[in-house]
Amino acid sequence: MHQDRQTLVLKIVVEKYIRTHEPVASGSVVKEFPTPISSATIRNDMAALERDGYLMEPHTSAGRVPTDKGYRQFVDSLSDCDLTDPRLKPLKDLLASAPSMEEGIAGAVKFLSSLTGQVAIGVAPPLSSLLLHRLEIVGKDFLTVILISDNGQVEKSAMENPGFSKKEINGEVEKLNGELSGQPLSGLASKISSLSPSCAKEGRFLERLSKSVQMSGSKREVYIYGVDLAYRQMQKDLLAPLLDALEERMALLRLMASISRQGIGVAIGSEIQSSALSHVSVLSARYGAEGWQALIGSIGNTYMNYPRAISSLRGVAECLSDFAFQQFPPTSADRSFNGE
Repeated sequence: MHQDRQTLVLKIVVEKYIRTHEPVASGSVVKEFPTPISSATIRNDMAALERDGYLMEPHTSAGRVPTDKGYRQFVDSLSDCDLTDPRLKPLKDLLASAPSMEEGIAGAVKFLSSLTGQVAIGVAPPLSSLLLHRLEIVGKDFLTVILISDNGQVEKSAMENPGFSKKEINGEVEKLNGELSGQPLSGLASKISSLSPSCAKEGRFLERLSKSVQMSGSKREVYIYGVDLAYRQMQKDLLAPLLDALEERMALLRLMASISRQGIGVAIGSEIQSSALSHVSVLSARYGAEGWQALIGSIGNTYMNYPRAISSLRGVAECLSDFAFQQFPPTSADRSFNGE
């Protein structure tokens, strides 16, 4: 599109459809147009927008609705003036009192869902970006390995006991904490492997512990809130594919990672190239501290309120980054989430 008037007509149609979810007639556009204009001119512009693929007519004489291409043009034309600052004080207060990174992220994702009225999804930072505060091992035949990071984040994994008694395990844990406390979790498995065992049984113990810790460090917690809102807002035939996509979350996280490399990303309907998500829009942003990034985003109908959704996501991501800088020590390693 090259005509400023048609761009404005499209903007009016999209904004009205977002508000009403009803096809928009030319008369409604005439009423909202900022300067006097004839109905014939608006009808011609809407017809041109339909020919170019920005609008469609769902029923004869029912008015027009935006297409995915129309939403894309609308989103790309948004400026900072269109994005209002969300009310973030409740989130800042929540994060200020959050006892751990996990609780902070979970609270932020829930807050984003309440701001947008949509499904919100967030990914925790990699455990490997932290330092070890303490290691604990509990159990008898099958042991639970508990890694407690310097910011209170906890991760558990399992390993088989090579035949140690409880007293022997406690002795090993005491020695390991002396060696490993304050070490980066990213290199913890290799550090354990490098330790010299005093006997064959201790060698088996350290080998199994190293493998258990390596698997634990690659995990990322995923938080999802607002599914109940999707039940109320979406058509039943569109809800099941969305729930399937949330269940198969790795594909969704890869999409979120791919669209947010240059800032807040928006993927609209058919752009997603997924039958499960062809009737929704996915928004994604990155948050993090020095050396790592994680993801937060929202999912809703293609006729979502894009200015509110984008400004809300931007504000929540910025708050989470501020929170993360307080929680995490600086590190030079780059551990951005790439969807893998």
